[in-house]
Amino acid sequence: MATTNLVNALGAGSGVDTQALAKNLVEATRAPAKSIIDEKITRSEARISGYGVIKFNLNALKTAYAALNDLSDFTSLQAANSQPSALGVVASASAAAGNYQVNVRAVAQGQRITSDGFALSSTPLNGGSAFNLSLTVNGGTAETISVTTDTPAGVVSAINAAGKGLSAQLIQTSGATPWKIVITGAQGTAQTFTLGSTSAVNLGLPADNTSSNWLQSAQDAQMDVNGVSVTRSTNTISDVVDGLTFNLYAPTTSSTSTVGGVTTTTYTPARIDLARDTSVITAKVEALVKAYNAFEEDLKILGDRDSKVEEFGGALANDGFLRTVRSQVRSMLITESSSPGTTVKAARDVGLGFDRDGVLQLDKTRLTARLQDNFAEVAQMFTANVSGQSIYSPAAGGVAGDAVKKLDAMMRTAGVVTQQTNSAQSQVKRYKADLEKLEDQMQKLLERYTQQFAAMETVVGNSNSLRESLKGTFEGLANAYRN
Repeated sequence: MATTNLVNALGAGSGVDTQALAKNLVEATRAPAKSIIDEKITRSEARISGYGVIKFNLNALKTAYAALNDLSDFTSLQAANSQPSALGVVASASAAAGNYQVNVRAVAQGQRITSDGFALSSTPLNGGSAFNLSLTVNGGTAETISVTTDTPAGVVSAINAAGKGLSAQLIQTSGATPWKIVITGAQGTAQTFTLGSTSAVNLGLPADNTSSNWLQSAQDAQMDVNGVSVTRSTNTISDVVDGLTFNLYAPTTSSTSTVGGVTTTTYTPARIDLARDTSVITAKVEALVKAYNAFEEDLKILGDRDSKVEEFGGALANDGFLRTVRSQVRSMLITESSSPGTTVKAARDVGLGFDRDGVLQLDKTRLTARLQDNFAEVAQMFTANVSGQSIYSPAAGGVAGDAVKKLDAMMRTAGVVTQQTNSAQSQVKRYKADLEKLEDQMQKLLERYTQQFAAMETVVGNSNSLRESLKGTFEGLANAYRN
């Protein structure tokens, strides 16, 4: 109420708009101070945008490096297989290009037997009492499998739960006793087994292949690779040719002939041609070049105070952090790999280098030559010959693996980019608090001016009243003398 009365009083005596004068004086004080703070807020917000641009580019670089940081990323062999129904071939990064003639003579399989038939899957086998099975594998020591539920279904459950390398299924056939237990052993001739009851329970499980309940004998996988005979107990064979895994499905095509009562089987080998396709790797290196140059271009915009790019152009001009980031990212490409080869030791050895303007270039001819002549060393230089390495691992990761770890560290919550962003955001908060403080000061200044001008108006008003009083007195005297 007091302030309102003062405002209403302003201008009452002097005829001057002292209310507007007070506001103008306050604004004259506020404007330069507010302009300075607003400019600081604008610069800080531009810095925040600039740090966001840097983080975006660092993430793009991390993605490009991540495409080259696993040894599995360098699996570039393409396998042509003339008999894919007989076998499959998987090539790893360590495999060499070449041709192979492969005969599959036999696939590994486990022994398979079946029980006699039972009327029901719940038929009691031992009058409701538990019983034991005795298992012998490859003529070894007998092992016991306890059957707690004396039914065909209970036998299947006991065998599967025993963990002895056997698997059992209950299969319904036909007739009065359709339920049969089918038991299969592990692959390989060394896994031949005998299984029988230690009690009076007779399941009809055969002891040898003379019984009709003997469905299949155990056997090893047999194959020839370039004329060399190989025998294994499994159909997944990865220890014959370095970097190659053979998955056997069926014997390769064959023909038989009988001469003098002797039958001969002749196999037609599968032809495996392994050719290296390096185009995918080249594309990944080109993507890295593109990501780096985009990063460098944005840094130039951020550091150019004359840039016309809105929002972040020149936002980090003369900022030491800009130089630090550029230096750290550049060093990831120019320093020697943490896992160098004999010939390929750094990114420069595969054709990556900078021109005099700081633009990253790729000599594709050099890269192609290295991928052809020193493929394993190129993979080693980029990946340290590891796959799936943790970003927190202190072990060597190669050029790409180490770069992924460093870039990730820069962008974490405690990383340098986040720290710079948080610092700028804190400054914005402080500047906005300064604006609020300035407004509070200006309000108080307006009140002081209002009070001062109100006092002045009172003085001026009193003077005007005295003037008018004296004027009336003098005019009255003058009129008296005229009369």
